[in-house]
Amino acid sequence: MEARKIIGKFRKKAREIALKVLYAYELQDKDIDINELLEDIIKDIRGKISEKTLQYAYAIVNGVAEHIDEIDEIIKKYLKDWRFERLGNIEKALLRIGTYELLFADIPDKGRIFIDILDLAKCYSLDEDALKFINGILSSIYKNENKREHTESYY
Repeated sequence: MEARKIIGKFRKKAREIALKVLYAYELQDKDIDINELLEDIIKDIRGKISEKTLQYAYAIVNGVAEHIDEIDEIIKKYLKDWRFERLGNIEKALLRIGTYELLFADIPDKGRIFIDILDLAKCYSLDEDALKFINGILSSIYKNENKREHTESYY
């Protein structure tokens, strides 16, 4: 049980780092190198995070960046009466991370993705309606789009 907690914690911290990077990326000029942005965001905590956490954060950020057009199109398919451009930057970043991990990454515990994404949403002050919205979109994506072969595998 203790080993399981450790495994989950490195991914949750990596997801939080990825959220910060993708949020900042959305606010910046898109010509910025996403890896430089990640390094800038973690510069003060780099010595306090494990190599495994760092590697996973890089994997998420680069995976989202590599597949961003496809990820955004998938998310748009499940937005009912809502335009993608109207999404808040936190919601957009969380949906991109969730979609990437659910569909493109070979993660053994898909349920943990939902838990961590919603925990991060709570931490960053999203209201109950936003949590339900994110959960609903990711659930629909997972149920309807999960037929693909995973292209990237991690741990």
